[in-house]
Amino acid sequence: MGVTGKKIWDQFIIIKNFKNYPFLSSLLKGFEGENLIGYAYIDHEEGITLDILKLFSENNGTLISGKDLIGDKTRAIVRFEHFSKTNFEIADSEIQQSLNVETPNYIKEYSRDDLVEFRKHEIYQKFSAEGFPDDITVFLIDQTGKHKTENIWVRIKYFDAEKEVGIAKLIVQPFQKLGINKGDEILFKLVEAKGMGFQPFGFINKTSTEEVNEKKWWKFW
Repeated sequence: MGVTGKKIWDQFIIIKNFKNYPFLSSLLKGFEGENLIGYAYIDHEEGITLDILKLFSENNGTLISGKDLIGDKTRAIVRFEHFSKTNFEIADSEIQQSLNVETPNYIKEYSRDDLVEFRKHEIYQKFSAEGFPDDITVFLIDQTGKHKTENIWVRIKYFDAEKEVGIAKLIVQPFQKLGINKGDEILFKLVEAKGMGFQPFGFINKTSTEEVNEKKWWKFW
């Protein structure tokens, strides 16, 4: 198991002896090299992803480049679900330079500068799905009082770091008939709940982040 529980995206990752892992051995079958180096980034829809850049071997401390996927215009990616099960390491700058690897230009297409602060937010990230920093659970509130509060998965679309509020999309269908469905957007913010500290809450009948932030705090006892 690699460096779990830590920020592992926007970094170069090494997996040694990748042929010990069947899914990698199959994916890279026939390519020259015993180890791999790749770049980990966040795909907003698919979560943390490892883009394999180059294979290499090691001989008495010397790194020997093998298959160059970028140079050969070949792309191989591995989702967090799989590469997190390997004994991966964070590659230091010396190894990066020795193997002459750089962040591919196409990785910029996945950049979400608007969500950088959300991905670093200590409270919100406690409720994120493993390997999916942009997906969290929120307590969905129907302020009409007709339905029970429901815990549901959402994907963050917009985040106001200063006010700690934002807009999220439902990625599952609510159990109750709340008048909203999978794919619809809701507003969310942190709410203080008795005995639970601050929790992410979603609001069905709010239409703007300004409206959901009218009260400086909410408490649910």
